[in-house]
Amino acid sequence: MAETMLEWLSSSDIEFKTVLDEDWGFYSSTYNVRVPATPEVVILPATIDEVSRSVLFAASFGLKVQARSGGHSYASHSNGGVDGAAVIDLRKFQDIVLDDDGIVRVGGGVRLGKLATTIFEQGGRALAHGHCPAVGVGGHFTHGGFGLMSRAWGLAMDQITKLQVVTADGRVVTASESENQELFMAMRGAADSFGIVVNFYLRTQLAPKSIVYLTIDDEQAMKSVGNAVAAFERLQKFVNNERFVDEGLGIVVFLAHCRFTLHGTYLGDVEDFASVILPGLLLEFPRDGAIKVELRQVDWPMLLRLMAGGADLDVSPRYAEHRMFFAKSATVSQPGLSREAIENYFGNLFQGGRAAVIGYFIGIQLLGGCGSRITANTTDDSFGHRDALWIFQHYGFVDDKVEFPEEGIWFVEDLNDALGPEHGASNNYADPSLKRDEALKLYYGMKLERLIELKARFDPQDVFSHPQSVRKLSVSGADVNEGGDGRMATNGISR
Repeated sequence: MAETMLEWLSSSDIEFKTVLDEDWGFYSSTYNVRVPATPEVVILPATIDEVSRSVLFAASFGLKVQARSGGHSYASHSNGGVDGAAVIDLRKFQDIVLDDDGIVRVGGGVRLGKLATTIFEQGGRALAHGHCPAVGVGGHFTHGGFGLMSRAWGLAMDQITKLQVVTADGRVVTASESENQELFMAMRGAADSFGIVVNFYLRTQLAPKSIVYLTIDDEQAMKSVGNAVAAFERLQKFVNNERFVDEGLGIVVFLAHCRFTLHGTYLGDVEDFASVILPGLLLEFPRDGAIKVELRQVDWPMLLRLMAGGADLDVSPRYAEHRMFFAKSATVSQPGLSREAIENYFGNLFQGGRAAVIGYFIGIQLLGGCGSRITANTTDDSFGHRDALWIFQHYGFVDDKVEFPEEGIWFVEDLNDALGPEHGASNNYADPSLKRDEALKLYYGMKLERLIELKARFDPQDVFSHPQSVRKLSVSGADVNEGGDGRMATNGISR
């Protein structure tokens, strides 16, 4: 009689969780409770060899595999995206080792807050990445990873010098610009389709001794559509003005029906910012007392705490968070939105925002603009938006104990659509409402064709799979793995 999955797992020395375990709910639940995806099994390897054996085991039983780092996938891809996957949970991979050359080796289960505090404590070093301390390095660093330092230092992805990867055939390989270059290309942007990163090697920076944390509120901007359009047009003109803007400026704009706020950082002193950068910005804004400016000179640890919004930076590997939300994103190419597009966007926001049946926010990240290291980067990777000026994120939420209303979905979709049809999307904010073909085109753009070719080479059996993963094509050009609703058969665990 063939060995069952449970028998194989029980005979191995690898920790695992199934529906038979009392704490199954903790290990199987998704961050976004609006998109449930229950795995067949959650495997908790402690060594690289155990990761390798786990991949081979899952493939031998016909299970699709996804790695979970922090588990914050918007579309629950870190749980497989649909029921019945094998989740390889990397929470035991917590090494952070900083070398004298400034390269830090980081285990695939480390969260951003722990990474930031540890490298500063070990050597006064810093990295550019997102501000949420609980997010894992895995999905964040391999799908782009924007932070306020990114215009100066690059995306989180751009700081990767080398990866240690477990591939679909269970091999453990090193990928870098000099070794396994094509896998290195694929893993930086589309890792969830190609392998599991067990160790990242990241190029750190000396942490700035002094940095400006800024908040600028335009209190009149959201009083009318005309005011909002004028304010955004002025801001877009400013970020494209090389007289005032260089790579040292990082900006995220937050919008709601009564809010137009710039949060950001500047690599330098308050005096420099106030005398050079701020006047250029205020030249484009009315001098009627409606602009509130708050500038704070802070050190690096204080900046980390401010960006985290008071959340604990050192998040436990057993931390779990659950939210009910729906989000969409749009990448806007340089030099930015046309006047007509801005008018259409804010007209839509004013029409629906005040009466929205859900809570929401809009975050607009500045990727491009003058001096940006993101758009200047020419590295061979699978990130599809090197030409972006902005990434818009439209995020709607409700209490996780209630159902997400259909009207909330429509509101978020309408906001995103109001920007126009020509934009891409960010897979750091994976959108489960998109069909596979549409999602892949929006995420990867012109790089998709090459990724499909590499998928056939590195994972021909589609071991690393979820509803929006890259898939190889058949001779006819059709997706060889598509069919039905895409859900995977389970192996019926029983004792």
